[in-house]
Amino acid sequence: MGPRRGKTVRSIKKTKVLKKPDVSEKSKPTMDQLLTKTQELMDDNNYEDALKVIVQAINLDERNLKALLLAAVIQLESGDVEPAINCLLRCVEISPDRGFEKYMYLGQFTVELESVRYYQLGVDALQRDLEEIPKNSEHAVALRRKVAEAYVAMTEIFLTDCCFETNAEEKCEEYLKLGAAVDPNCPEVYQTMASVRLSQDRPDDARECLTKSMALWSDKDQNDLTQIPSYDNRLGLVRLLLELDNKDQALGILERLQKEDDESVDLWYLYGWTYHLLSEETGQSPEDKIEVLISARECFGLAIKLADMQDFENDGLIGHARELIASINSTVPLSADDDEEQDNVSPNAEAQEEGWEDISSDTDDIDVEMKS
Repeated sequence: MGPRRGKTVRSIKKTKVLKKPDVSEKSKPTMDQLLTKTQELMDDNNYEDALKVIVQAINLDERNLKALLLAAVIQLESGDVEPAINCLLRCVEISPDRGFEKYMYLGQFTVELESVRYYQLGVDALQRDLEEIPKNSEHAVALRRKVAEAYVAMTEIFLTDCCFETNAEEKCEEYLKLGAAVDPNCPEVYQTMASVRLSQDRPDDARECLTKSMALWSDKDQNDLTQIPSYDNRLGLVRLLLELDNKDQALGILERLQKEDDESVDLWYLYGWTYHLLSEETGQSPEDKIEVLISARECFGLAIKLADMQDFENDGLIGHARELIASINSTVPLSADDDEEQDNVSPNAEAQEEGWEDISSDTDDIDVEMKS
């Protein structure tokens, strides 16, 4: 080969007309990348940085429903309810007929009849989705469960906030009937039915409802949390069992819940209350009664300490725990060892508290990974 020659005039001209890539445009993340990054940060419970990223997404498209919904969820998780509701209402304005999630959140964070109205709109949106998919598909089964759960939520509103409405009992029966019809295998329907029966002073019927509810999940894999009712739902089940004087079964469920999460204030309060009720049973020796009362006091004490650590808002529950501790102390005075033990917090909770103090969020710029 001869010596390499320079570029031809033709190639030089071609080079000159090539447009340089706009580096600034190329480096901007896309909507999909921003949404993916937001979800990753949320999965890591990093809501502060997730909010920064989702704001970028909304700036790209202020009518993007997924971005607005994620922004609402992030703000709800952060305790910023009012801006979250504004995002949800914006979703309603953009797409009033489709997308049930926004209505479920609005139902959860509003009150009384307004809450019922939003849940009903969510049910209507779910029904429209169900009309467009195969009846026996897994997706349809999941959506029917959400419909049933919405009816349960509406029932609970008429059991509590709207219990003085003239048609409250009628509405409870109506919604539970609809819930059972759309998903006869939903445990929450029958558990809520037990609450209604207790409010009607029908304890035998309430027991029957609870038996049916528990039969739907008691033989499932208890380690698979997708197969059993939620943690909070099972705490509610413990309360109902105690109302029906089924303390042994209540303790069994509490023991399982403790393995899942031993830093729940309600868990330890209910443990203490169960032991306190056991102490009132006849036929036990004085020694056994004292032992049960000591256990109750320890549980109430832990509930109070966890409440202080977590800024727990149910003052009535904590006030009751303090009253019960005072009552127990009058029967079983604290020993020196008891005083020292009550000053200690569980090692797991202490470690978490120290970890929270070390967390810093001084990164203002969030790196959104560019994926082709």
